[in-house]
Amino acid sequence: MSAKGKFEDMVLPSVLGLRPYKPGKPIEELKREKGLCRIVKMASNENPLGPSPKAAEALREVAARVNIYPDGYGFELKTALAKKYGVSVDEIALG
Repeated sequence: MSAKGKFEDMVLPSVLGLRPYKPGKPIEELKREKGLCRIVKMASNENPLGPSPKAAEALREVAARVNIYPDGYGFELKTALAKKYGVSVDEIALG
C-alpha cells in the first residue's frame, strides 16, 4: 500500500463499514411523536431509577475537582499497571 494512496486503500474494510452510533430519541421527542404523557425509557443506557446511591456519592466527592485536569501522563495508572504485570513503566503506553 502506497503512503500516498487513497484513504480507503489505507483502512481495513471492516473499519470502513462501521457506522456511527445512533443515539436514542430524547423522552420529550418521543412524547411529542407518540402523543404520550408518560414514558419510561429503557433503552440508550438509561433507566427510570437514576444512578445508584454509591455512584451519586462518588460524583459528589469528585464534583469539586472537575475543574482540574488529570495527570496527562497517567503516572499512577502506569505505575499500578507496571506492578501488576511485572513490566517497566516505560513499557506502558496509554491511549
